[in-house]
Amino acid sequence: MQVNEDGEIMFAKSKTYEFSPVLDIIPLLSLIAGLCFITIAASFGTTPMLVVTTAIVFFSLIAQLIHRMVVRNAEISFFLIVPTIMSATQNVYLGTVADSLDSGRLQFAVILNFIFSIALYLVLLARNNPGTSSGLRKLINSVTVALAFLVLYGAATVVLFRPDLTAAMASLRNIVAPFLFLLIGLHASTWAKHIVYLRYLVLLGFATIIFGFIEANIPQFWESFNLRSLWEKKGISVQADSGLPRNFFASEQLVPGEFLRRMAGPFADPVNFGTFLFAVFMAAWYLKGLLSQILTVVAIVLAVSKGALLGVFVFLAFWTRYFASRISHVISLLLLAAGAYFFYSFTLTSSTGSTTAHIDGFVAAFIEFPQNPFGRGLGSSGVLAGLFSEGSESTSAVTESGLGMVIGQLGFVGLFVYVVFFVLLSHHVLRVKDLRDKTLAAGLLGGFMLNAAFNEVALSPNSAAAYFIILGLVIGSSLTGAAPNSKEAHSSKETQRSELKRFQEVAARPPERSDRLWARGLNEKPRSGFTGFFRFSRE
Repeated sequence: MQVNEDGEIMFAKSKTYEFSPVLDIIPLLSLIAGLCFITIAASFGTTPMLVVTTAIVFFSLIAQLIHRMVVRNAEISFFLIVPTIMSATQNVYLGTVADSLDSGRLQFAVILNFIFSIALYLVLLARNNPGTSSGLRKLINSVTVALAFLVLYGAATVVLFRPDLTAAMASLRNIVAPFLFLLIGLHASTWAKHIVYLRYLVLLGFATIIFGFIEANIPQFWESFNLRSLWEKKGISVQADSGLPRNFFASEQLVPGEFLRRMAGPFADPVNFGTFLFAVFMAAWYLKGLLSQILTVVAIVLAVSKGALLGVFVFLAFWTRYFASRISHVISLLLLAAGAYFFYSFTLTSSTGSTTAHIDGFVAAFIEFPQNPFGRGLGSSGVLAGLFSEGSESTSAVTESGLGMVIGQLGFVGLFVYVVFFVLLSHHVLRVKDLRDKTLAAGLLGGFMLNAAFNEVALSPNSAAAYFIILGLVIGSSLTGAAPNSKEAHSSKETQRSELKRFQEVAARPPERSDRLWARGLNEKPRSGFTGFFRFSRE
């Protein structure tokens, strides 16, 4: 609401919630062209050529980001979604050139999303917006200290236990991923609005779901993308008859002897895809896109993602807590518990042991803890480490659990840092004042914690990026908005008081002077934005 010079009340759309995809056409085209150049360099070039090509592509994107941040009221949400775009598509574009990739170029190509994330973090850190509130600065410092401590202790375990270096680096990447992406979100909260980031996430989710329907229903689809060769070079076994990895098929059997083919999306991995889909579902709920929520739930079911289903249960528990009566909340908790028990019982009787393996892997971390209180060292346990070091899984029963892997490798130090990290995050999430923001953050954090306990993939940058960037944006905006010494917040309050005073003055005038204006305001319908298939209502 604004009042013009003539005293007329104008019902203008707030610029805070503007969303214009046209704004980011150039960065998007730069990213697409860059990935094409990287793919060509990976296929026909040497490792140094691939490194140089990647550096040029990333420099182009980072230069656009820096230029954007100089502009007043900059919006950089597109650059925050870039790591997730790369994660979602890397197995598609790398599969097309898998036969010509050697081990070194492949291992470098699969971590490009993480490398870009580090570059993104460094740029945001260098900018160090002076308008950041004291509460936000304190949280950033705390998370940075925890991240640095994990890295230093992890390096110490490499010196002490001498594990396979490649396995250690791969494990460290996953262990620090939640901290890194949270810091990105916190730093970016002064330049990015989480509602814009969520819209990009839903758009990306829609594209991946359409891709998933195509790949799941076209025979020999992944054969055309040479997935077998790509997976074998990664050290992941594939089935001889289908040429697909084993996790493409659910362990549960609706019909004895028949295993359901899971939707894998462009991730070419149903587990990563399912974890990503829960973040998309939460974004769609926040944006009030009913059809997108339904479509995402359908995709979660087709992906047979237990982690995503656990996340939905957590979200429903928080949703009934904040948006329904206490009786409804209690009843829903009982129903959810009954549903979870029924599903668990079903997996025990119809599964080949996948669910049991995930639970046992988490429990094993605490069973082995007394024998290895300082951990076994980075890269010493877990499924990911086993791809690079043959002895890592055989000497430990800790598998298929993200938090279990942290405890198994870093011992009580890793356990302590992660517990403090989650407690600190939970404290800030529960202090978010906006109810919808709080539900979004609580659902994502609770869903991630459960998923990470029983799923090692949850800690992967492919899975964790969207969760913690959203958490950082939501918590950061909440802390900044609540800052008593924030110049922007003070200016906004003064503007609101001024507009309210002028509104009251106009309202007190004779009716004939504002009849036309009141009619226009009362008859104006709520505006809604449409982006493709999804409906985004503005509150």
